[in-house]
Amino acid sequence: MDPLDPALQSTAVSGVKPLLTLAIFAGLGSFFLGALVTAIRRGMKEDGWFKFNKDEKEQD
Repeated sequence: MDPLDPALQSTAVSGVKPLLTLAIFAGLGSFFLGALVTAIRRGMKEDGWFKFNKDEKEQD
């Protein structure tokens, strides 16, 4: 049975190249997502977002 999508029939879609591209984009995406999460966590802690910094000073 042939696939319905004609793009799946070509050899350019199957093979190593799409997997390599996916690995590159996944690596870059995880790097930038990690940088975003780190920046938000650091901003919450150092700049007193959501008043976390105020709660820590009251406990000391």
